[in-house]
Amino acid sequence: MKTPLTTGLPERRWLARSVNAWKKSCAVAAFVVLAGCAGAPPQTSAPIDSAWLLSGQALLGEPLNASELPEDDILGLAPEMRAYLAGIAPDASPQQRLQALIRGFQNQEFTVHYQADKTLTASETYRQREGNCMAFTVMMVAMARELGADAYFNQVEVPPVWGHEESQTFVVYRHINMVSESHRGRRVVDFNLEAYDPIYDQRKLSDIEAFAQFYSNRGLELMQQEKMPQAFRYLRKALDLKPGNADLWANLGAFYSRNQQFTAAEQSYLQALQLKSSHTIAMSNLERLYRSRQQFELADFYAKKARFHRERNPYYLYYQARNAYDHGDYKSAKNQLKRALWQYEDDHRFHFLMGLASYRLGEMDDSREHFFQAFHLADNPSAQSVYIRKLELMGLGNGGNSAGQSTRQGIGAGAGVRVVEPDEFYRGSY
Repeated sequence: MKTPLTTGLPERRWLARSVNAWKKSCAVAAFVVLAGCAGAPPQTSAPIDSAWLLSGQALLGEPLNASELPEDDILGLAPEMRAYLAGIAPDASPQQRLQALIRGFQNQEFTVHYQADKTLTASETYRQREGNCMAFTVMMVAMARELGADAYFNQVEVPPVWGHEESQTFVVYRHINMVSESHRGRRVVDFNLEAYDPIYDQRKLSDIEAFAQFYSNRGLELMQQEKMPQAFRYLRKALDLKPGNADLWANLGAFYSRNQQFTAAEQSYLQALQLKSSHTIAMSNLERLYRSRQQFELADFYAKKARFHRERNPYYLYYQARNAYDHGDYKSAKNQLKRALWQYEDDHRFHFLMGLASYRLGEMDDSREHFFQAFHLADNPSAQSVYIRKLELMGLGNGGNSAGQSTRQGIGAGAGVRVVEPDEFYRGSY
């Protein structure tokens, strides 16, 4: 979220006092092609032929042979990785060795730079020293297991983040990190400090589920690079691993739509909706597709259905509020945030943005209350420190030490490793 610099206002001292009081008293992608709820839809085209969709014949001209699907060595360790790990506390226990590995990242003995569009294998991440949260997590899981420690993929049910990657698309991001369990409890190792917050629900992913997300990510990256046959192979591989995942079918639909294969796109989106009837990405893309084909009754049906679900999604309302705030429309931002908070009032990001919008509108009492709620709810030190920095940039903080500065950081520009040690987080869905 952008926070423009502002000129000084006489009310800024009360906010600094509020922040000081708080200091003393106390946090994978789905692709949406853009374009221009109850009840059954009007009559659509032919029944879904999933075998045809997975064959790729609409794009490739002939069915894809299963032997052509990628088989990336996702968790494979290069010889130099094994050599590096062999030298890490070789006589210690697996958990002590893992702790020593993590400490090396924190001390920047080994750095990885965050790149959102780089879904890489463990060895590729190690060699290239860059990658996204999936790439980093893949590398960490592989390394931890080599050290003898228990480690698995952990999907963090972060609120959806809608990002503009290209003029044609929205990208809805998901988040993944690593968990290692021992007799002391669970240790969470996270690459993207801004995405992780202990308040979010999380669930253990099997390797197969994580690999399906890996292949889907790579497929979308290849699609954006206009490498279409290769992109299809990766998206098909993802669906071979998890054919019941609605997100993967919606991604396949976006791929077909990008390639002007609209019948295949339509059937892919409908398959996603068969698996998950509330899948708003599939609904929105169907609305766009039908409108482009002048099938207005169907377009209106899916537009209404998508709107019904989105208006009940507080995080989509938050996304709209952010857009309004960034364009200086603070009144609209506040109206959207009121609707979001009415549906869910325990997300600190909602309160912080409401505090900013209220401040811009000169509503100081309301602003102070929402800033207090934001800091009260933000148990994640990284989120706290981000808020402090934003307020200081606006001239509203005091520039002093903050609890957020205890966040452990250590890898690359704009990113860090967040390590939640055992027994730090026995709360909520944990």
